[in-house]
Amino acid sequence: MRYILIAIFMVGLVYMLTPGSSSIDQFAPIPNSLKSDEPGDTVQAPNIAAYFSDFDRKSITNFYRNEYRKQFWFGKFIPPISLNHPPRAAYTYVRDLQMSTFLEEYVYPLHGSLFVNGYEPTVEAHILNLKPSAGDIIHIKDQYFKSKATIRFYPNEWWISLLVYVSIWIAAVSLFRLFREAYAK
Repeated sequence: MRYILIAIFMVGLVYMLTPGSSSIDQFAPIPNSLKSDEPGDTVQAPNIAAYFSDFDRKSITNFYRNEYRKQFWFGKFIPPISLNHPPRAAYTYVRDLQMSTFLEEYVYPLHGSLFVNGYEPTVEAHILNLKPSAGDIIHIKDQYFKSKATIRFYPNEWWISLLVYVSIWIAAVSLFRLFREAYAK
């Protein structure tokens, strides 16, 4: 039993020390997209980028889930955890005054989170029960797009993750010993 726990600890240690993304610049832009230079989409917030494209929600989220997997060596074997958040949470996780029709988060525990926020005017009009109109597309720099995707990356510092990982193991072993002593009495 002891050797199995040591092996599990060592695999977890390799997972913890495997490098991953450290910046939003390591993520590829959506193919055939236009990078946004609007206020709030560039240097105003750390690790944020936005792109105008003709991709829909499924295409955007699949693209960035796969991009995140490529950034992390364990991504070849383990997909990130996917969390679906309400669009209003974009104000908290992405940036203030962020227009949103969907917000998904991809997480590698103790490695970081990638938030993918999307805004589709057509979907918003449908949600609000409005009639389709010419305003259901995005017009930027003499080009028309169906959506805008804003991504924000929250990397973890490796030493903090390592400290948390070792603390989890210390707590687990201590609790196991405590329960074993209590059970023996």
